Amino acid sequence: MVSRRSLLMVSGAVGLGAFAASFRPAVARAAVGAAEGQSAQFLAFSRFATGHANLDPLVGRSLLAALQAQNAGFGAQLAALAKTVADTTPADVEALEAALRGTPLHDTLLLIIRGWYSGVIEEGTQAKVYAFENALMYQPARDVVVIPTYAHNGPNYWVAEPAPIEQMPQF
Repeated sequence: MVSRRSLLMVSGAVGLGAFAASFRPAVARAAVGAAEGQSAQFLAFSRFATGHANLDPLVGRSLLAALQAQNAGFGAQLAALAKTVADTTPADVEALEAALRGTPLHDTLLLIIRGWYSGVIEEGTQAKVYAFENALMYQPARDVVVIPTYAHNGPNYWVAEPAPIEQMPQF
C-alpha cells in the first residue's frame, strides 16, 4: 500500500523538476539549439551523400554523436563538407567524392556514407552497431530478402501483419 508520505514525496519531486526546468540557463538552451542545428545539418548532408531522402533522424543523431565522440573535430569537418557542397554544387556525391580525393574531407565523407550503409563507424569485433534493421545496405532488397539475423523471419518480424490465408485448412 502506498503511504501518504510517499505520494507527497513523488508529487513534490515532480513539481520541483517542472519548476527547475523552467529556469534553464541560456547557455543550456543555446547548447541544445546548437546540437539540434548540427543534427539537422548532418541529416541534410547525409541525404545528399547517400542519395536517400527518408533517413531515420534517430539513427542520424546516433551516428552524429558517435562520430563526434570518435573525432573532436568532426563538427568542423561536417561544416566544411556542407560548405563545399553549397559553394561548388556538385551534381551528385560521386562528383563530390572525386573533387575531395586526396583531402582530409574525403575520409570524412566516406565515413559518413559507411555509417549510414553499414550501421557502424568503428572497425573490429568491438564495433558498436548504430543501425541494423535500418542500415541502408538492406533497403533496396528489403521486400524480398530477409535481413540476416538469428530471428526466423528477420528483426521485429512479429510486428508485421501475417499474410492472409486464402483457403482455410481442413482438419
